[in-house]
Amino acid sequence: MRRLALGALGLASLALGCAGESKVVRVYDGRIVEGPYVPPEAYAAYLRGVLAEEAGDLRSALSAYERAAREDDEDPEPLTRIGDLRCRLDPKSKGADEALGQALRIDRTYAPAIAARARCAAARGDAAAGVAILETIAAEDRTSAGLEALFVRLAAARPDSATDRLARDRAIALTLASGEEPAAWDALAAWGRGKADGELLARGLEGLLGVAPLRSREVEAGALELLGVGHAGLARRVAARVADAPAELGVGAVHDPTVARLAIDEALLAGDLERAERRATRGHVALSEVAARALLLERPELAARLARGVLDADPNAGGAAMVLAALAARGPDAPSLARAAAGARGKDSTDRPSAACVFVLAERLAALATPETARLWASRVAAAPMAPHDPVTGPVAVDLAARGVLAEAALPLELRLELAARRREPPPPVDAAALDKHVVDAKHALLWHLLVDPAGTPAKTLLSRMHGAAERDPIIGFALARAALASVPGAPGASPAWAPALRAIAASPSHPLLLAVALEIAKRGGRAEDLPPARARLMAVARTPAERALAAE
Repeated sequence: MRRLALGALGLASLALGCAGESKVVRVYDGRIVEGPYVPPEAYAAYLRGVLAEEAGDLRSALSAYERAAREDDEDPEPLTRIGDLRCRLDPKSKGADEALGQALRIDRTYAPAIAARARCAAARGDAAAGVAILETIAAEDRTSAGLEALFVRLAAARPDSATDRLARDRAIALTLASGEEPAAWDALAAWGRGKADGELLARGLEGLLGVAPLRSREVEAGALELLGVGHAGLARRVAARVADAPAELGVGAVHDPTVARLAIDEALLAGDLERAERRATRGHVALSEVAARALLLERPELAARLARGVLDADPNAGGAAMVLAALAARGPDAPSLARAAAGARGKDSTDRPSAACVFVLAERLAALATPETARLWASRVAAAPMAPHDPVTGPVAVDLAARGVLAEAALPLELRLELAARRREPPPPVDAAALDKHVVDAKHALLWHLLVDPAGTPAKTLLSRMHGAAERDPIIGFALARAALASVPGAPGASPAWAPALRAIAASPSHPLLLAVALEIAKRGGRAEDLPPARARLMAVARTPAERALAAE
């Protein structure tokens, strides 16, 4: 919102002033209104400030706005900009309050100054106060998408409130009324993020891509954020929108390797092979890896068609040969594992097999021969690294490491945390840099805090954000169940507080971490008849000595 006009309208304003007019027209957030004449020196200084601010040079912008305010002390706009910038540079700045107070003394209804006060309150950690300040703007001045988006963003940042439902409705209504404005979708995404509403976060990201396709990298980051808090299905949906965005809108390709694979997985799960291949091309993912992912996602018919197509084009494609060998080892007419492994070793292959291709065959070798056989075979294959945070290859890699097929050192930090939990060992250290650089996503940060200090504030804070995904994501489900063991007194079922943990366990009936904690809960329950089936279920998937020892107790 700019009180001082820019461009042709601004020049017209100056011309009217030079002709002796006491009033000129200006633009207020797209509306033409009448206002006082602006001296040329003030306008020039203000324009320099706007350009510096848009370039990110906040201190030069502040200096220019201060010059504009000295040249014209009857205009609240430069003072509003001064207060806003001072607060951005230092939220505790008393100078920010002074500048905004002076602006409001000139015009106590000036919406930009009121909005700046609200942003400053939020920057000081009081989002609720910011919302209350915004609500003082007159209804006729709250019609702009920018102001309503600010309200939604601040409402999303405040603690849970009795009026959250109303604010949520306003966030949705904003996208209906101003769906062409990126600010509307930004606000919806902010609401979803702030209130742990994955569906609204996903809708905000999808809407943003539609109106601002050049911000597709932000949308990709949002897909990874959804994945990291346990919303894999929503992450795949958003990734698919990025992968299918028309190239003529400026989205030339999917940039993040994990987002590219999420989009492919969405097509594979839908049984759409043509779409999966198209997304693989756009995301630079080899079709042999797509075949392996199809097999890991229990789509063997798609895996076979893809792998055979690759081998028809290149008989020496090692990754595709591994997928077909793994498929053959699943069937009743499987060849000997030695012959299957020898044919898919990749010694004469023309490609570098993906980790997914190696894992599908290593898993079959470990299951039908011995882990040592699988380890020796895998050690002779130089696989390409996994994509970070990959929800398909990650669990297989942890299971292979638990069997001794893969070395622990070969796993990324996130997966080493899962392995430590399965071994019931202290986890590897996680520092702030790993969190800041997203080496460890939110759910694995939760896992680490849960293993280190289950009753600590970081674990409780993260769990409060993610507990709604416990039935969809076994890592979050495990964290919830472990937290219940640490904090909920009495036998399971004796308190409603046990119910979320029990539902999380029931939702992932074959995951080793959840089966281990289910056995601990059964012991807590004190019912002898519950222990044998709990032990049997854990023993069926036990891979580490700790899991086997727990099942045998």
